[in-house]
Amino acid sequence: MNALQFATVIDRLRQQMQGAGAATLIDRLANGSAAESDWSAAAEVLLRSDPSAAAVLLDVAVQRWPQAASLHYLLGNALRMSARPLDAEASLRRAIALDPAHADASISLAHLLREQGRMRALAEVMLALSANEPDTLENASRTLAFLCECERYVEAGSLTGAMLGAYPHDANLLRRAGEIALVLGRFDEAQEHLRASLAIDANQASAWLRLAHTHRFVAGDDRDLLLLRAAAARTDLGADAQSAIGFGLGKALDDLGHVAEAVEVLKRANAGWRRTHPWDRAAWQRFVDARRHAPALPRSRAFGETIPVFIVGLPRSGTTLIESLLARDAQVRSRGELNWIAALARQLGPRPSEAMLAAAGNFLLTQLRQDDAPARCIIDKNPLNFRHLDVIDAILPQARIIHCRRDLRDTALSLWSQHFAHEDMAWSYDFADIGEYARGEAALMAHWESRLAAPILHLDYEALVSEPETTIATARAFLGLEPAAQTPSQGETTAIATASVWQARQEVHSRSVGRWQRYADHLPELRALGTD
Repeated sequence: MNALQFATVIDRLRQQMQGAGAATLIDRLANGSAAESDWSAAAEVLLRSDPSAAAVLLDVAVQRWPQAASLHYLLGNALRMSARPLDAEASLRRAIALDPAHADASISLAHLLREQGRMRALAEVMLALSANEPDTLENASRTLAFLCECERYVEAGSLTGAMLGAYPHDANLLRRAGEIALVLGRFDEAQEHLRASLAIDANQASAWLRLAHTHRFVAGDDRDLLLLRAAAARTDLGADAQSAIGFGLGKALDDLGHVAEAVEVLKRANAGWRRTHPWDRAAWQRFVDARRHAPALPRSRAFGETIPVFIVGLPRSGTTLIESLLARDAQVRSRGELNWIAALARQLGPRPSEAMLAAAGNFLLTQLRQDDAPARCIIDKNPLNFRHLDVIDAILPQARIIHCRRDLRDTALSLWSQHFAHEDMAWSYDFADIGEYARGEAALMAHWESRLAAPILHLDYEALVSEPETTIATARAFLGLEPAAQTPSQGETTAIATASVWQARQEVHSRSVGRWQRYADHLPELRALGTD
């Protein structure tokens, strides 16, 4: 920074700052007599219109007030907005060193680290903030929500004990603690927290769903089954809670083999949700046609030796199971279900430049690699990525695709029995819609396979559960991994934040193969799907 730059910034402030006292404040900045609050006020004005100018001003400010954490924080934000991430990180860390309880600086740094895929470093920042900032329910809830959003469930789980000790009767905090415990496979703990949350506030809709997925129901007098039955009979709960209770109760009844009752409960739950969350079948058909006729994308160059692995297919077709089995290898790292592909496809548009594709590939690989131990293969198992395999092929030409397939009747029944509560899954509440969506998925997969260079392995759920060793060996060979030292079996798995949270942690079994047949007499729509 030089005197001319600073003078230019002062002139810009004279143009932008109006009102009583503005001229006097700017004069104090120019002559060096400004207070810390003067620098902050001026910087806030510039940050809204010209972050680079704000950075020039704040660079002077922190030299005048080197111990002012708020000024270092504002400088960090200005530098971050000016695409100077290294300098931004240094300034934000300086602010935190001066004031460890500076929540805004810590959160801004955490967002910067997330942009860089440095999720472990992000978690360390949030844990340090939790240890240093005032102990309030608002702060606790914010920290847990952010860590969960970033899928740092282990770190979030390390905080819940102390937080619940301080706020043992907050329904939202109890629900969040239960959800974290469930993702981490601590099912008994999850039950305890979710029950406590619902005892305080029965309108905690997601808590009902999570509670039903903490275990397999084996007895008619199961405590949670009785809770679900009692809740289903209530008339004072909101629509979201009633819907969640219906899907939870349907799951419990299915576990018990009470097919007829399960069908009636799930019919009401699906119909109720579909009435308020309709799916546009015509829009899906237009999307599939547009994707099939989209211009071919040029392939970018490969980045390093890391192999990105994308597990795709219809949800409930075995994507979580194959991911959890592959991720037991130290050379395989799973990132769960990332949402970057669809977002990048929207940003790139139909005719991106090679530079845009290269930048997107570099960004995505950064998000996959993150900052933990390196791995040969890194998995993104968002099943709906099948919609944009051309984008994956273009930006990461070293990527490999595992396409999961399953008898559509079993897949459809499993989908119809789940509550996803996401607009991308609005098609899953009606069998005709499921069939239409499945036809689009099949058409796109056939199109991609005929057009793209990326290798695709088709993996059948039925083969995976009947011959797991052989099927896993095939998948490992496809990924270029050495033969497994031992056959897949139940063991430690990564955090699982999908509807398969319980099933994926159990021994591989084939009980779900042909499950649709038990329902066929009650749901004749299933038989029709067999002709698709």
